[in-house]
Amino acid sequence: MAHEQGRTLKQRLIALAGLGAIVGLVVGGLLLLGVLGANNDVRAVELLDTPSTGGDVNVGPQVGKLAPNFEISDFSDKRHRLSDYRGQVVYINFWATWCVPCQKEMPDIAQLQKEYGEDLVVISVNRREPLKRAKDFLEGVPNLDGGEGVSFTVNGLDPDDTLYEHYRGLGMPTSIFVNADGMITRRADGIMTLDEMREAVDGALAGG
Repeated sequence: MAHEQGRTLKQRLIALAGLGAIVGLVVGGLLLLGVLGANNDVRAVELLDTPSTGGDVNVGPQVGKLAPNFEISDFSDKRHRLSDYRGQVVYINFWATWCVPCQKEMPDIAQLQKEYGEDLVVISVNRREPLKRAKDFLEGVPNLDGGEGVSFTVNGLDPDDTLYEHYRGLGMPTSIFVNADGMITRRADGIMTLDEMREAVDGALAGG
């Protein structure tokens, strides 16, 4: 009986060791993909007080509220604040290189920025990936001239998902549209077509 109990305990320990190895491999794979782990080469996003518009409006990541203010690093480690662009329409887009819908959507965002010019600020926010990976990816996106490489108003980095979590992203990509008064007029959790983006920007330009 004792021999059988010992064998059962040994089998359990072997099973646990095997499970631990599998978990380790999965976590390691996610780290390589940039899904887990902070980007220590980039300063974290800082959440800031949101300037008031003078009205009785709450701050929050939902449509109809003031977009929470933040400060983010770009690829050159220059810091940008959302409030710097108050008075302009802002499109905040969360993406990652491992996100296939993000890859499909990126050329359309570049097209959108070209169409609207100075009327639109695009803050591109890469989630949790190394700077070089994010930079190399954007340099390989097909551009409007038939070559490769796109760049946005702000090529931002969210190394530990501070901003993504604060804005309560539910899917990938996640898009937030903010009007000139700082109000969120539309958000989309998932891929958008170019026509849907245009509609969202037009709505924000019209005030909401």
